[in-house]
Amino acid sequence: MFQTSLRRKVMLGYALISALALGLSLFTIVELRLLSQRLLSGEQRIMLLNDVLEMRRFEKNFFLYHQAEDREQLLDYILRVKQDLDQETGQDPATRATIGQAQRWIVAYDQLARHPADRADRAVDQDAIRVLGKSLVTTAEGLSESGRVEVRHALERHRLLLLAAMVVVIAVIVILGGTVSQRIVLPLRRIEESMMGVVNGQFHQIHIPSLDQEIVSLTSAFNRVLQELRQRQRHLLRSEKLASLGTLLSGVAHELNNPLSNISTSCQILAEELDNPDPAFQRDLVSQIDEQTKRARDIVRSLLDLARDRAFQRGPVRLAETVEEAFRFSKGHIPARIRVIRDIPADIWIPGDRRRLHQAFINLIKNAIDAIPETGEVRIRARRRDEPDPQPESGPFAGCRCQTPWCDIEVVDTGSGIDEAHIGRIFDPFFTTKPVGQGSGLGLAVVHEVVEEHEGCIAVESRTGEGSRFMVRLPMMTGENHG
Repeated sequence: MFQTSLRRKVMLGYALISALALGLSLFTIVELRLLSQRLLSGEQRIMLLNDVLEMRRFEKNFFLYHQAEDREQLLDYILRVKQDLDQETGQDPATRATIGQAQRWIVAYDQLARHPADRADRAVDQDAIRVLGKSLVTTAEGLSESGRVEVRHALERHRLLLLAAMVVVIAVIVILGGTVSQRIVLPLRRIEESMMGVVNGQFHQIHIPSLDQEIVSLTSAFNRVLQELRQRQRHLLRSEKLASLGTLLSGVAHELNNPLSNISTSCQILAEELDNPDPAFQRDLVSQIDEQTKRARDIVRSLLDLARDRAFQRGPVRLAETVEEAFRFSKGHIPARIRVIRDIPADIWIPGDRRRLHQAFINLIKNAIDAIPETGEVRIRARRRDEPDPQPESGPFAGCRCQTPWCDIEVVDTGSGIDEAHIGRIFDPFFTTKPVGQGSGLGLAVVHEVVEEHEGCIAVESRTGEGSRFMVRLPMMTGENHG
C-alpha cells in the first residue's frame, strides 16, 4: 500500500503558500508599475494642457502688445508643446489619432507664429492661429480628462484584482487548513479521546483510516501500548483475585469447619452405636454425614469456581444466592462489631457469570467493611424495576442505558465516607485512600469491570463522615427465561 507523509504534505503546503505569497507580491509589483505608468501619463497630459494654456496666454499678449519678449515666450511654449506631444503615447487607436492631429496643428501653429505675414494678411494669420490654438486647447483638455479616467480605471482594476488575489490566497489557506485538520487534527483528536477512554478503563484499539506514515505509526504504537496495558491489567487483576482468595481462606476454613465438625461428631456417634440394633438411628447419622459432606463439597466447589481462570460465561444467576454466598466467603473477615443485613428478593435472576458476580460482591462487602472504623452496619438490598427510568438524564445513573427490566442493588455502609475530591477516581485502577500496604486500589476497579461485562452501570454517593452508598444496576431476566 502506498503511504504518504504528513511532513511532505506540510512542506508542500508551506511551498504552496510561499508560491502564492510570491505570486501575489509579483502581481502587486507589476500592477503598481502599470499604475505608476498611468499616473506618469496623466501628469504628462496635465503638463501638456498647462503648456498649451500658457502658449495661448503669450499668444494673446503678443497680438495685443506686439512685444518681442511675448513672441519669444510664445515660441518657447510652442517648442514645449511639441515635446509634450512627442512624449505622449496613446493606448488605443483613437487616442493616437488625436495626438497625431494635435502634432499637425502645432506644426501649422508654429509656422504661422514664426513667419508673420505682411500687414495686409496679419489679421488672417491671427485668426488662423486662434483657431489652431483653440483646437489645441480642446485636444489637450480631452487628453487630460481621458488620462484622469484611465488612472481611475487603473486604480479600480488594481483594487479589484488585489481583492480577487487575496480571496484566492485566503481560499487556498482555508483549504490547506481544512486538509491539515482532516489529516492531522482529527486523528490526533481521536487518539486523545482514546486516551481519555484509557483513563476510564476502556482499552479499545483505534483504527484511523489514513495513509499518512506518521499517523499510521502513531496509531500502531498506541495500539501496542493498549495491548500491553490490557495484558498487564489482566495480570494485575489475576493477582488481585489471588490476593482476595488469600484473604478468604480463613473465612472458608471457618465455613468448612462447621460441616467437618458435624461429620466428625456423627462418625464418633456412629462408631459408638455400631452394636446398637437401631438401624433408623444409624441411617439418620449416615444421612447427616452425607448432608454435611455435600455442604463441604459445595463450599469447596464455590471456592474453586471463584479461583478458576476461565472466559466469561453468561447464564441464569439467582441474585440472593450469589450475595449470600459472597457474604459467607467474607464472614470470616467481618468483625463482630459490624452487622451485615441482606435484603434480596428471591425472585431476582440475572443473566451473568456467577463466578464474576461473586468476585464483585465480595469486593463490595470488603470495601464497605474496611470503611467502618468502629461499630457500624452494612446493608445489601435489591429491588426490581420493570418500568423505564422516568429521569434517564439525571440522578446517579444519568446516561445509563441498561435495558428493562433491571434490578437496582445497593451496598450501604455507615463508615467514614469518601472525600468529594476522590469520588471521580475511586473506580480507577490502583487508586486507593487506604494507607500503604492496606490496599492495592484494584478492588473497586474489578467491580467496575464486572458490572460493565454484565452491561450494567455503577455509581456511588458519599460524604465524608456520613458513609457511602454503592449503587449497581444490572439487567434482569424475566420469569420465562431462567427456569
